[in-house]
Amino acid sequence: MRIVVIDPNLPAVAAELQAAVEAVAPGAQVAWHPRFDAAAVARDLPGAEVLVASRYTASLAPLSGGLRLLQCPAAGLDAIDTAALPAGVLLANTGHHERSIAEHVLAGVVVLRRRLREQDEALRQRGQWASSTFDPAVPLASGLDGARVGFVGFGAIGRACWAPFAALGAVGAAVTGSGRLAAAGAAAAEGLAWGAGVDQLDRLVEGSDVLVLSAPLTPATRGLLDARRLALAPPGAVLVNVGRGPLVDEDALFEALASGHLGGAVLDVWWSYPGGGAAGGSGGAASAGPVTGAPGRRDWGSLEHVVASPHSSGVTRQTLLARVADVAENVRRLGSGEPLLNAVPR
Repeated sequence: MRIVVIDPNLPAVAAELQAAVEAVAPGAQVAWHPRFDAAAVARDLPGAEVLVASRYTASLAPLSGGLRLLQCPAAGLDAIDTAALPAGVLLANTGHHERSIAEHVLAGVVVLRRRLREQDEALRQRGQWASSTFDPAVPLASGLDGARVGFVGFGAIGRACWAPFAALGAVGAAVTGSGRLAAAGAAAAEGLAWGAGVDQLDRLVEGSDVLVLSAPLTPATRGLLDARRLALAPPGAVLVNVGRGPLVDEDALFEALASGHLGGAVLDVWWSYPGGGAAGGSGGAASAGPVTGAPGRRDWGSLEHVVASPHSSGVTRQTLLARVADVAENVRRLGSGEPLLNAVPR
């Protein structure tokens, strides 16, 4: 069996993937591509039975004559042109990033609400003890006990993010595109105070000290949070976006932060990516050196109360090893004719 891997993250666990695949498909040959190189892929893809990639375009279709499985090594399918995928090719994805994302979200929110970055800088650089214990002019920090945390989207990521907030005494609410949390008892079963469809988004924004976005990007969710909705947020609220950048209007968010209306933002997803990539960014190019590029049109580096990260909230060793296990399991199932794990209907 020939397997082609096009992914910037999996090379970090290449030895583990090789061993896992060898265990279920002895003699399998794996070709590695940490970035999408058209010429290199054109050499390796013909005759391959499995393609592990989070991007698939019509240009790959003529090279996919022997392809039996497209295994996306992530949850997002926005960069896969399913219409271009040859008939009969199976499609599956994987996730396992929700716990890593939850750690990231909690850490970012605590840093902002407890003003840890400001206290760290003041003490290390100026010797200033910026705490109300030593300076009555410094306002008290806000903990999470009793804080109102709202979720836009409440799938695997939303539920994982809610767990540590709940453990710390926060009060949760959520809206979903499906509206499933509006059913009697559904929100309470998740430990939430209430749940509803997106038609109650204004209510959610108005009542959230922390607002966490993990919804998918669709034509209906693009620009979901605009200037009007951001103005509904309580003064000092923190916005977290681990979904897709364009869920939020970039200019509106920048102005809400610059004006001080919002108390901060934890941003792991952006409006532009290196190499001209757009919202998804999940198939970014690996490089031998540092990669640079503005994450949007506005000067995000000028805002001190933003915790910015390069679409890395879910990228941990634990996430990648769990994905390796899914890839290997689907290689095994493909060989035995069993139904795939996390199969995506065509």
